[in-house]
Order: sequence, then C-alpha cells, then structure tokens
Amino acid sequence: MISDELYRLAFEYKKKKLWEKIWDSELFAVKLSDGRIGYVSIMGAAGQHCALGLYVGNKGLDSFRAMIKADRILMFPFDFQEQVLQQDCLQCSFEGKDDLSEEEQEEVRRYARANHIRLAGKRAYPQFTRYQKNLCPWYIQTDEEQELLCQALEAAIAMAGFLEGKTPEELGMADIDEEETEVPMLERRDGAYVLTKTQLPAEEPEEIPAPKAGNQIGVAKLKKIRKSGIWECGIIRFPRPVRNDEDEVPFFPVFLLAVNSATGYLLPLPSVRDYEDNPEELVDAFIEGLLKQKVCPKEIRARDERTYAFAEDLCGKLGIALSIDEDLEMLDEVEEVLLDRVSRSGEEELEDFVDMLDAILDMEEEQLENLPQDVLKQLKGLMDQDMLPAEIDERLQQIFCMLEEREAPVSKVISSNIRPMPADKSYVISVSLGTGCYRHIQISEDSTLFGLHAAILDAFGFVDDHAHGFFMDNAAWSDRDSYYVEGMEGRSTERYRLSQVNLYKDKQFKYIFDFGDDWRFQCRVLRIVEGSTPQPLVIRSKGEAPSQYGDWGGDWDDDWDDDE
Repeated sequence: MISDELYRLAFEYKKKKLWEKIWDSELFAVKLSDGRIGYVSIMGAAGQHCALGLYVGNKGLDSFRAMIKADRILMFPFDFQEQVLQQDCLQCSFEGKDDLSEEEQEEVRRYARANHIRLAGKRAYPQFTRYQKNLCPWYIQTDEEQELLCQALEAAIAMAGFLEGKTPEELGMADIDEEETEVPMLERRDGAYVLTKTQLPAEEPEEIPAPKAGNQIGVAKLKKIRKSGIWECGIIRFPRPVRNDEDEVPFFPVFLLAVNSATGYLLPLPSVRDYEDNPEELVDAFIEGLLKQKVCPKEIRARDERTYAFAEDLCGKLGIALSIDEDLEMLDEVEEVLLDRVSRSGEEELEDFVDMLDAILDMEEEQLENLPQDVLKQLKGLMDQDMLPAEIDERLQQIFCMLEEREAPVSKVISSNIRPMPADKSYVISVSLGTGCYRHIQISEDSTLFGLHAAILDAFGFVDDHAHGFFMDNAAWSDRDSYYVEGMEGRSTERYRLSQVNLYKDKQFKYIFDFGDDWRFQCRVLRIVEGSTPQPLVIRSKGEAPSQYGDWGGDWDDDWDDDE
C-alpha cells in the first residue's frame, strides 16, 4: 500500500511542472539519507511521458546512460529493447485512469477524496513503479523504495525553488554525455536543502559472460558426430515478459538463436532466465539441443561479442571454427519473423498455428510427400520440449502418424503460403547498397512505385534530384519489366502500385537512381504482412550509407549487384 506521504509529495511535485524547465537528459543528484547518491531525471518536456525517475548509485547511473544511448534506428531491434531493459530506477509517473490497476485507482481516489483533490485530465493519476534489469516494470513493493522515492520528490520540489528566476544552465545543468564530469546536487542540511555539485563516476565497462562447457559427457558425444554446416548464432532477450507463478515479477528470458545458414533450419532450444548469473545453463541447453538433432556445426558465426564469448569454450573443445560476423542474412530473417510473431497476441499466434496444422492435416498424399524435413524437425522439436497444449500435441501426433504410414520422403521445399494472404497487406522489402549496407522498409501494397522510390531515398539520406527506374525482372536496364520516373518513355512509377507489379516473397528486383552516377540498389521482398502501413517504415537499418555526392568508388562498384 502506498503511503499518504508519497501521494502528497507526488501531487505537490506535479504542481511545480518542473518538466517545463528541465529535459530528461539534464540530471541532478540528491544525497540520500543512507549516504548514497541518487540521480534524478525529469521526464515530460516532449509532452508525452510525465514522470520522475530516481537512479541510485553507480549502477543506476550506468543504466540511465545505457538507456539514452539506445538508438532504435541503428540497433538491431532485439539489441535496442535489451538495452532499454537495463534501466534500474524508481519512478513516479502520471498516467490516465485506464493505465492503472483497479487497486491503484482505488488508492489514488481514496487519497484524493480525503484531501479534496480533483482528479481531472489525461495524466491525473500518480503511479509508482520499480524498474529492474531485465524484469518487467512492476509495482513498488517495499517501504524502503517508497522512502527513496519520497526523498527524490522532495529534492525535485526544492530544485523547482532554486530554478525560480534562473535557467538550468545557470545552476550547472547540461545534457549527460561523455564530456560531462559533474552535476548539481541537493543535500539536506539543518532541515533544508542546499545546492552543491558532485562528480559523476566513470562508466563501468560491461561484463560479458564467458561460460565453460562443463557437460563433459555431452561434449564427448558431440565429438562423435560428423561436423557439418555453417550455423549463424545470436543471443537475444525475448521481447515479451513471462513468469512462472503469479507472485513472481515477470521477466524477459534469454534465447540462443542458432540457424543453419544453408537451409534456414532453426535449432529448437529452451530459454533461460538469468543468463548473466548462470550462463552455463544456456551452454548446456545448446549441447542438448545439438545432441537431440544429431548435429555438430562445422563452423559457428556469432552475431556479436557476447555470442562469441558464449560459444568460445565449447568451440575450442570441439574444434569448431568460430568467428564474429555482424552481417548474417539468415539470422536476420529469423529475427524478422520472430519480431512479427511476438507483435501479435497469444490468441492470434495460437489460431495461426492451429490453422497451419489444419492445412497440413488436410493435405493430399502428394503434398505430404513434399513436406520438407526442416518443417518436420521444427514440429518434432516442439513436441520434445513438452510445452504444447494437449490439443496441439495430439494434432502433431496425427501428422507424424500419417507420415509414418506413407513413409513419405521429406527432402523437397514446400511453399510458405499455406493460407491465402488477406487483401489488405504490406510488404517488407530489403534494399541494399553494397555489402553490409541495407535498410528493411515496410510499405503498404497500395503505395506506388514512386512511393517506394521516395522511401528508399529517405532511408539512405539521398536527395531526390535525379531520374530513377525500377527493373522488376532484376536485370538492370532491361526493357522486359521496367518502370521510370514520370516524363520518360515507358511505364510511370507514379501510375503503378506495388500490388500491380507481381511482388511475392523472395522476389528480387533492382532500383536505379541518378542515371549519371548510376546508384544501383538491390531489392528483395522479405515477407508479406497483414494490414496496411499508412507511411513507409524503416524497421531495420544496417551500415552507414555512402555520401550521395562523395568520392565513394572502389569496392562499392564491385558490390552493386550483391544482396546485403
């Protein structure tokens, strides 16, 4: 239960409207009663999230630094979310009524009635939240947390007084960046706050777990399996929180994505909760997963340093080649599909999965004989994990019984379009400019080719001051299926919509801009998603685009026609 004192200070803080004077990146410090230093961020200057955050000690400050460095455009989506999830703070925010639980609403109303406060406006209700590393934001649970937040609100109210008639710069406030060495600090002396300064501690380097492969029996068994295949691997934190029981704070589990670069087969692996504290658990899961599928990689390409450190000891013991490669196309595609799936509700996912199984069960004998082995392995892996509802597990059993009865070969590739796509859809198109530089653009089917042209230039930071053309047969300057800017001979990009140019998954085509400099962009349809996209979106960005008018020759010329 929230104390009346915390509610009192929250409503008093709101009256000061400190967010109208201070930006969220202009921290100030407060000397807490237990001797620690807390760092206060005032949010709301942009008019969206009105809140006060208290980051306690070096650990809290480093979590704030990580959060403000997170770049949604340049980072992998999973990396961006994980960096944001490092936030470690106590927060007092002001929310709409519907954003609070019924218990929270009743507590706020009780205090408001007793103190004659009128709750009106979009953000009238105070809410008190605890942010912990890799956990879902949750209710404040202890008296100590409430007391610390009270001290932060008191300090913020006092800071509002110090700012009367002055600017934040006059008090020594500035954006927190690498050059900042000190911030203003409020310290309570003789019952009142005085304004001093404090040095900012240096940012501590990130510790990357380097687990040992301690499962000696598992390692010995893997040594007996013939090594084959290149596997693209990346450790991700699942973007949807889970929990084991109702009393537990929801957490974001960690997965290892291990994908065969040739076939696209994703190794079925369970998640782990506390990778940083017990990384060996994920190594053991990887070993067991490989043994279940009777595979041992010949080479592993790790997405980043964390994944490299994860695999280093195991690869050394098994003689597996290991390298870091940020440009892992198959792993990128798996992540895109995973992001698309987790953005849907659980009921939608279950309905889609049941529909897919229904479609497989309804297949004719000839279709079943063409079912690919990778699909069977994925389904079998789900059954082995014993995590499926009884109804789903029973349907999978039916599928395998059918296949055993028919002794069906499973080596051919089946179309991914098991169900017809809805009429209202969007395309996710990969557009690359040389090796390692690409953008994934989501755009509605009713957009014109000219709209796609504008989205590509915007994504790469180019100015639209030259002619352009699309070559849908993927052959530059071909006359068989080409579209040009209005005014040139041939079909106009302004008159043809994407729905009219025969786009389908994995279709490749070329876009050429500025026929003098001959900028060639390689395009490929990654997937088709449900629903329209009102404005084109860049949902993934890799590599720095070259200057449109700079001297960029050399290796780029050789890579024009390559996929990213």
